[in-house]
Amino acid sequence: MSETIDSNECADLLRCTADQVEELARAGDIPGLKIGRSWLFVRPDLLVYLAEKAREEAQERRSRRQPNVTPIVQTKRRQPPVLPTFGLQGRSL
Repeated sequence: MSETIDSNECADLLRCTADQVEELARAGDIPGLKIGRSWLFVRPDLLVYLAEKAREEAQERRSRRQPNVTPIVQTKRRQPPVLPTFGLQGRSL
């Protein structure tokens, strides 16, 4: 399997058309290199792109699903109040 692929192979990888691939590449949305009239793509770069895009979209879906969730913040425990001894210091009960 070659590390470099053309627009048609990239389209198969991304599950879209070659025209869509070339438009994404022209816009700079996917990493690609235009050589003459053809586009050339590096398979590992595309896989990294897919993984990053999938993580971003998953994060967006999570934030839309729970927009008003506030993270739980741990607060320091307060010390109990000191009770007055009423002059019983030093005496045993």
